[in-house]
Amino acid sequence: MSEPSEAPPAPRRRLSAADRRAAILEAALQVFSERGFKQASLDEVAERGGVSKALIYEHFASKRELQLALLDAYVHDLIDRVVRASAAVEAPEDRLRAGIEALLEFAEERPAALRLLTRNVDDPVAGAALDRLREEAAAACAELMVAHAPEPRPGDLPVETTVAILAHLIAGGVQFLAGWWLDHRDVPRAAVIEALMDLYWVGLERLTQGEHWK
Repeated sequence: MSEPSEAPPAPRRRLSAADRRAAILEAALQVFSERGFKQASLDEVAERGGVSKALIYEHFASKRELQLALLDAYVHDLIDRVVRASAAVEAPEDRLRAGIEALLEFAEERPAALRLLTRNVDDPVAGAALDRLREEAAAACAELMVAHAPEPRPGDLPVETTVAILAHLIAGGVQFLAGWWLDHRDVPRAAVIEALMDLYWVGLERLTQGEHWK
Protein backbone atom coordinates (compact mmCIF):
# COMPACT_ATOMS: atom_id res chain seq x y z
CA MET A 1 0.00 0.00 0.00
CA SER A 2 1.55 3.26 -1.07
CA GLU A 3 2.04 6.09 1.38
CA PRO A 4 -0.30 9.04 0.86
CA SER A 5 1.49 11.90 -0.83
CA GLU A 6 1.99 15.12 1.09
CA ALA A 7 -0.24 17.99 0.17
CA PRO A 8 1.62 20.69 -1.73
CA PRO A 9 2.40 23.80 0.31
CA ALA A 10 -0.16 26.56 0.07
CA PRO A 11 0.91 29.23 -2.35
CA ARG A 12 2.38 32.29 -0.65
CA ARG A 13 0.01 35.22 -0.86
CA ARG A 14 1.46 38.02 -2.92
CA LEU A 15 1.24 41.32 -1.07
CA SER A 16 -0.51 44.19 -2.75
CA ALA A 17 1.42 47.35 -3.54
CA ALA A 18 -0.33 49.09 -0.63
CA ASP A 19 0.65 46.29 1.76
CA ARG A 20 4.27 46.41 0.59
CA ARG A 21 4.36 50.16 1.06
CA ALA A 22 2.91 49.80 4.56
CA ALA A 23 5.52 47.17 5.44
CA ILE A 24 8.32 49.45 4.26
CA LEU A 25 6.95 52.38 6.28
CA GLU A 26 6.65 50.27 9.42
CA ALA A 27 10.20 48.98 9.05
CA ALA A 28 11.52 52.49 8.41
CA LEU A 29 9.67 53.77 11.47
CA GLN A 30 11.40 51.23 13.69
CA VAL A 31 14.86 51.81 12.20
CA PHE A 32 14.65 55.62 12.13
CA SER A 33 13.30 55.84 15.68
CA GLU A 34 16.05 53.54 17.01
CA ARG A 35 19.03 54.73 14.97
CA GLY A 36 18.12 58.27 14.00
CA PHE A 37 17.69 59.39 10.42
CA LYS A 38 21.36 60.15 9.72
CA GLN A 39 22.66 56.83 11.04
CA ALA A 40 19.92 54.66 9.54
CA SER A 41 20.36 53.12 6.10
CA LEU A 42 17.94 51.77 3.55
CA ASP A 43 19.77 48.43 3.77
CA GLU A 44 18.69 48.24 7.42
CA VAL A 45 15.13 49.19 6.49
CA ALA A 46 15.05 46.49 3.80
CA GLU A 47 16.38 43.86 6.21
CA ARG A 48 13.93 44.82 8.95
CA GLY A 49 10.99 44.80 6.55
CA GLY A 50 11.97 41.57 4.80
CA VAL A 51 12.03 43.30 1.42
CA SER A 52 14.68 44.18 -1.11
CA LYS A 53 16.27 47.59 -1.31
CA ALA A 54 15.14 47.73 -4.93
CA LEU A 55 11.53 47.34 -3.78
CA ILE A 56 11.93 50.33 -1.46
CA TYR A 57 13.01 52.43 -4.44
CA GLU A 58 9.86 51.38 -6.29
CA HIS A 59 7.85 53.22 -3.63
CA PHE A 60 10.20 55.95 -2.40
CA ALA A 61 12.79 57.84 -4.43
CA SER A 62 15.13 58.32 -1.47
CA LYS A 63 15.62 57.84 2.26
CA ARG A 64 14.53 61.45 2.74
CA GLU A 65 11.25 60.86 0.89
CA LEU A 66 10.61 57.85 3.11
CA GLN A 67 11.23 59.98 6.21
CA LEU A 68 8.89 62.69 4.93
CA ALA A 69 6.11 60.15 4.36
CA LEU A 70 6.45 58.93 7.94
CA LEU A 71 6.57 62.40 9.47
CA ASP A 72 3.56 63.57 7.49
CA ALA A 73 1.48 60.54 8.46
CA TYR A 74 2.22 60.64 12.17
CA VAL A 75 2.07 64.42 12.62
CA HIS A 76 -1.46 64.41 11.22
CA ASP A 77 -2.45 61.29 13.16
CA LEU A 78 -1.31 62.76 16.47
CA ILE A 79 -2.90 66.17 15.88
CA ASP A 80 -6.16 64.54 14.81
CA ARG A 81 -6.27 62.43 17.97
CA VAL A 82 -5.64 65.39 20.27
CA VAL A 83 -8.14 67.68 18.53
CA ARG A 84 -10.90 65.04 18.41
CA ALA A 85 -10.39 64.11 22.07
CA SER A 86 -10.51 67.74 23.19
CA ALA A 87 -13.57 68.53 21.09
CA ALA A 88 -15.52 65.58 22.49
CA VAL A 89 -15.97 67.23 25.92
CA GLU A 90 -17.29 70.64 26.95
CA ALA A 91 -15.64 71.95 30.11
CA PRO A 92 -12.23 73.64 29.61
CA GLU A 93 -10.64 71.51 32.34
CA ASP A 94 -11.92 68.31 30.68
CA ARG A 95 -10.69 69.48 27.28
CA LEU A 96 -7.17 70.06 28.55
CA ARG A 97 -7.08 66.71 30.27
CA ALA A 98 -8.52 64.91 27.23
CA GLY A 99 -5.88 66.41 24.95
CA ILE A 100 -3.05 65.43 27.29
CA GLU A 101 -4.44 61.92 27.66
CA ALA A 102 -4.78 61.52 23.88
CA LEU A 103 -1.13 62.41 23.39
CA LEU A 104 0.03 59.99 26.08
CA GLU A 105 -2.17 57.25 24.62
CA PHE A 106 -0.49 57.83 21.27
CA ALA A 107 2.90 57.53 22.98
CA GLU A 108 1.80 54.28 24.61
CA GLU A 109 0.41 52.77 21.39
CA ARG A 110 3.06 54.05 18.96
CA PRO A 111 6.24 54.73 20.94
CA ALA A 112 8.42 54.51 17.83
CA ALA A 113 6.27 57.15 16.13
CA LEU A 114 6.55 59.53 19.07
CA ARG A 115 10.32 59.05 19.17
CA LEU A 116 10.41 59.85 15.47
CA LEU A 117 8.53 63.10 16.16
CA THR A 118 10.38 64.24 19.29
CA ARG A 119 13.98 63.20 18.70
CA ASN A 120 16.66 64.00 16.12
CA VAL A 121 15.52 67.63 16.14
CA ASP A 122 18.95 68.64 14.82
CA ASP A 123 17.81 67.23 11.47
CA PRO A 124 16.17 70.13 9.57
CA VAL A 125 13.36 68.02 8.11
CA ALA A 126 12.47 66.40 11.44
CA GLY A 127 12.76 69.81 13.10
CA ALA A 128 10.35 71.33 10.59
CA ALA A 129 7.84 68.52 11.18
CA LEU A 130 8.17 69.01 14.93
CA ASP A 131 7.58 72.75 14.50
CA ARG A 132 4.48 72.02 12.44
CA LEU A 133 3.19 69.63 15.09
CA ARG A 134 3.76 72.19 17.84
CA GLU A 135 2.16 75.02 15.83
CA GLU A 136 -0.97 73.03 14.96
CA ALA A 137 -1.33 71.69 18.50
CA ALA A 138 -0.85 75.18 19.94
CA ALA A 139 -3.43 76.61 17.52
CA ALA A 140 -5.97 74.01 18.61
CA CYS A 141 -5.17 74.70 22.25
CA ALA A 142 -5.44 78.47 21.78
CA GLU A 143 -8.84 78.12 20.13
CA LEU A 144 -10.13 76.33 23.22
CA MET A 145 -8.55 78.85 25.61
CA VAL A 146 -9.46 82.18 24.07
CA ALA A 147 -13.17 81.91 24.87
CA HIS A 148 -12.39 81.64 28.59
CA ALA A 149 -9.63 84.24 28.78
CA PRO A 150 -10.22 87.13 31.23
CA GLU A 151 -10.35 90.70 30.05
CA PRO A 152 -6.85 92.18 29.82
CA ARG A 153 -5.79 94.84 32.31
CA PRO A 154 -4.50 98.21 31.11
CA GLY A 155 -1.02 97.69 29.69
CA ASP A 156 -1.44 93.91 29.22
CA LEU A 157 -0.76 92.19 25.94
CA PRO A 158 -3.78 91.52 23.72
CA VAL A 159 -5.73 88.43 24.77
CA GLU A 160 -4.82 86.59 21.53
CA THR A 161 -1.10 87.16 22.15
CA THR A 162 -1.24 85.99 25.76
CA VAL A 163 -3.24 82.92 24.76
CA ALA A 164 -0.73 82.11 21.99
CA ILE A 165 2.13 82.25 24.52
CA LEU A 166 0.33 79.94 26.95
CA ALA A 167 -0.83 77.57 24.19
CA HIS A 168 2.74 77.14 22.87
CA LEU A 169 3.99 76.56 26.41
CA ILE A 170 1.42 73.83 26.98
CA ALA A 171 1.78 72.16 23.57
CA GLY A 172 5.59 72.12 23.67
CA GLY A 173 5.78 71.04 27.30
CA VAL A 174 3.34 68.16 26.97
CA GLN A 175 4.96 67.01 23.73
CA PHE A 176 8.45 66.76 25.19
CA LEU A 177 7.24 65.31 28.48
CA ALA A 178 5.60 62.51 26.48
CA GLY A 179 9.02 61.79 24.97
CA TRP A 180 10.53 61.69 28.47
CA TRP A 181 7.79 59.35 29.64
CA LEU A 182 8.76 56.78 27.01
CA ASP A 183 12.04 56.32 28.89
CA HIS A 184 10.37 56.30 32.33
CA ARG A 185 7.48 53.93 31.85
CA ASP A 186 7.60 52.95 35.53
CA VAL A 187 5.78 56.25 36.15
CA PRO A 188 2.01 55.59 35.82
CA ARG A 189 0.24 57.49 33.06
CA ALA A 190 -2.32 58.78 35.56
CA ALA A 191 0.47 60.31 37.65
CA VAL A 192 1.90 62.08 34.60
CA ILE A 193 -1.52 63.51 33.73
CA GLU A 194 -2.06 64.64 37.32
CA ALA A 195 1.29 66.44 37.40
CA LEU A 196 0.56 68.21 34.12
CA MET A 197 -2.92 69.23 35.25
CA ASP A 198 -1.50 70.53 38.54
CA LEU A 199 0.90 72.73 36.59
CA TYR A 200 -1.27 73.86 33.70
CA TRP A 201 -4.85 73.76 34.89
CA VAL A 202 -4.28 75.24 38.36
CA GLY A 203 -2.29 78.04 36.77
CA LEU A 204 -4.87 78.67 34.03
CA GLU A 205 -7.74 78.62 36.50
CA ARG A 206 -6.05 81.26 38.64
CA LEU A 207 -5.50 83.41 35.56
CA THR A 208 -9.15 83.18 34.53
CA GLN A 209 -10.09 84.34 38.03
CA GLY A 210 -8.01 87.48 37.52
CA GLU A 211 -4.95 86.46 39.56
CA HIS A 212 -1.55 87.50 38.21
CA TRP A 213 2.08 87.08 39.15
CA LYS A 214 2.42 90.81 39.71
